[in-house]
Amino acid sequence: MAEPEVPYLTLAGLGAASLLVRRSRFFAYAAPAADADEVGALLADVRARHHEARHVPYAWIAPDGATRMSDDGEPSGTGGRPCLGALGRHRLRGAAVTVARIYGGVQLGAANLGRAYGEAASAAVAAAGTVERRPERWVRLTVGYPDLDRAERALVRAGARVTERGFADAPTFGAWVPVDALDGLREALPRATWS
Repeated sequence: MAEPEVPYLTLAGLGAASLLVRRSRFFAYAAPAADADEVGALLADVRARHHEARHVPYAWIAPDGATRMSDDGEPSGTGGRPCLGALGRHRLRGAAVTVARIYGGVQLGAANLGRAYGEAASAAVAAAGTVERRPERWVRLTVGYPDLDRAERALVRAGARVTERGFADAPTFGAWVPVDALDGLREALPRATWS
């Protein structure tokens, strides 16, 4: 799935929460997830932590806005949909939430079950916090020595993360530049060579 070209809101890190409803225990985890592999890793970790859980519903909103969810054996719409709602209320992308339910011996009914999954998922999302993600693109640029200071200032203003510097034949920078700052950087450095 392609990453969007505009900034978006995602989770700042791992968030966890738990809830007890009529002896059933709900353990929720929310985490940033840029792709399906990261979602799979989160699910595997939660299943390993809570191996006694019979149901581990989840929801994921990809960076491009595509969604996936699963009730994992719970009645239709009672697990995955409330998890998706917890992400959607915060307008998140590139984020996943999952809830492991350990049955306590008391039937909750569909409405109470959905509410419990939603509450647990929302608490985990809140615990994770949010951050704005600015999609980046890798660029390598070469400038003349007279433009070295201008290039360094322009990269800082653009919010670029410079990870390589070279000064052999000419100053060269390798940097991750926010996509929404690329045009301004090109305008600021008209004599630079880009690759």
